[in-house]
Amino acid sequence: MKYKKKVEAMRRTLPESEELECPECKLSFYDEFNMVCLTTLKMCLLCANRKLDKQIIKEKYHVE
Repeated sequence: MKYKKKVEAMRRTLPESEELECPECKLSFYDEFNMVCLTTLKMCLLCANRKLDKQIIKEKYHVE
């Protein structure tokens, strides 16, 4: 009971933000790091860590 009230209070205080969906895993994200990753790599951080090597990211996407 207390947990539900706490979650509702947290949702009311959080600013509304846009959510983006990862085309690979179909999960929705709203945090800044996943937003950047979704716009540059077209996948979330979780999918990028699973599928891409750091060297591949540097070469293919010109990201440092």
